[in-house]
Amino acid sequence: MENKIKIEKINENDYDRIFVMSDIHGQYDLFLKMLKEIALKREDLMIIAGDICDRGEKSYEIYMKCMKMIKLGYNVKFILGNHEDMMLEDLENDYPLRYETEFSIYRNSKYFNKKSMEKWCEENFFKEIKWLVKWLKNCPLVISGNENIFVHAGLDLQTKLEKQERETVLWTRDEFWLNEESVLEEYRSKNIYFGHTPNINGRISEKTDKIWDIDCGAFFTHFLGCVEVKSKEKIYVFENEFIQFSEVSGKVFLELWNEEVADFIDFEKYKIKNGKNGIKEIKILKKLDRKEKER
Repeated sequence: MENKIKIEKINENDYDRIFVMSDIHGQYDLFLKMLKEIALKREDLMIIAGDICDRGEKSYEIYMKCMKMIKLGYNVKFILGNHEDMMLEDLENDYPLRYETEFSIYRNSKYFNKKSMEKWCEENFFKEIKWLVKWLKNCPLVISGNENIFVHAGLDLQTKLEKQERETVLWTRDEFWLNEESVLEEYRSKNIYFGHTPNINGRISEKTDKIWDIDCGAFFTHFLGCVEVKSKEKIYVFENEFIQFSEVSGKVFLELWNEEVADFIDFEKYKIKNGKNGIKEIKILKKLDRKEKER
C-alpha cells in the first residue's frame, strides 16, 4: 500500500453537532445503544475513528449499519484504523481474516447454514465483501476541520499534517502530546481526537486541554464513549457483563495488545463492578485453559 496518507477536509459549521467515537471492535449492541443515546439527526455528523472490526462478534453488522445510515442521508464518516488496514492487506494477499470478523460476514450472508463456512469462503466470500473493500479503500486516514483533527492512532506534532507517516497515524502509541515546546503552530489551536490506545478505566481521557483519547476499550471494558465536539460533552453507554482481562494491573491493556503478535494470551475471567468514575472492583472468577483461548 502507498505511504501517502489521505486527508479529508470538513467545515464544522456545516453540521449542528459532531460526534466522534472509535475502536468499537465488533460491539454492535453497544454501538446501537450509542446511536440511541445521541439521537443522531441528518443535520449532525458522526465520525468513527477506526477499528470497527476484529475481537467482537458483530463487526460486519456495524459496517452494514453505517452504510445503511449513509444511504438514508445521515452524515457518517469513517477513518481507517490499523485493523481495517490489516484486513485490506490480508485480502490483497489472500490471507484469511480474523475468525470473528470472517464469521460475522458469513453469518450475515444468504448462505449462512446453507453452505459450510469453508465452502462459502472459497466460493462467495469476496463477492459478499466487495462493497466493503471498495468503501474502506476510499476512507481517509485523517479528517481535518478548521478547529479539529480526527485520527485513529495519533500524530507526529513536529511534522506537518500532509507529511505524516502512514505508520504513525495508524499505529503510534507514543505519548505524542508531551513535547509541547516543539509542537508546530498549525496544531496549537486545534483539538485532536484519537483512539487506538485504550483507557483502562473505560473513560475518555483528556491528555491536554486539546488532545483527547476517545478509546474506552469497548471490547474489554464494555464501555463505549463518544464526544460531541462542539459542546465537549462526553457520552457513555455500557454493559455490565463478564469481561476478559490478562491481569489486574495498570498494564492490563498493554498485555492484551500482544494479541496482535502472539497466538495465545493467558486470559482470566473477571467480574467487573463499575463505579461512578470507571471500574471499581475486579473479582477473579476463572482461569481459562488453553483450548478456550484458541481463536
